[in-house]
Amino acid sequence: MKLVGKYSVASGLRWLMGLGNVFVMLAALLMGLCLIVSFISPDFAAGFIDGMRRVERDPQTALGLAERLTILGAFLACGFTWWIINRLRRILLAVNQGDAFEFANVARLQAVGLGLLGIQLTALMLSLVAPHAIGQPASDYQFDLGSWLGILVVFILAEVFRQGAAMRDEQLTTV
Repeated sequence: MKLVGKYSVASGLRWLMGLGNVFVMLAALLMGLCLIVSFISPDFAAGFIDGMRRVERDPQTALGLAERLTILGAFLACGFTWWIINRLRRILLAVNQGDAFEFANVARLQAVGLGLLGIQLTALMLSLVAPHAIGQPASDYQFDLGSWLGILVVFILAEVFRQGAAMRDEQLTTV
């Protein structure tokens, strides 16, 4: 079984990530549409939130900031996930072509780090507003040191890739 190239593990993983990316993109579009509709027709968005609460909507209840922030958080989480998967697929494509240490992968890894940072900040926002929006008691934000260290590792790997790309370019220019 090959690790890189055509019909390899990396190409199979890239294909699976592409399939997952389609569903994440559809979820992001749905959440974006719900967010836009919440400003145009608050009754629709209130019904959406009440569906998460599993209660009938009171016609007198207006859609509040917490509900809109919950929908925004869902949209951002889907968007950041799409962003990360898309960048990882491009990195795998470069690996399949034998160009893992190219300068474009440095920017892609930095983008993955920023996407992971965005997901963590979105999780913080959702832990504050989502329980209130769906009528649950407030929950505490679970600070996950592993996730934050993972973000740091991705940024460090981006710098390692920068050094690798510089060494590769230097080797190609040396005769």
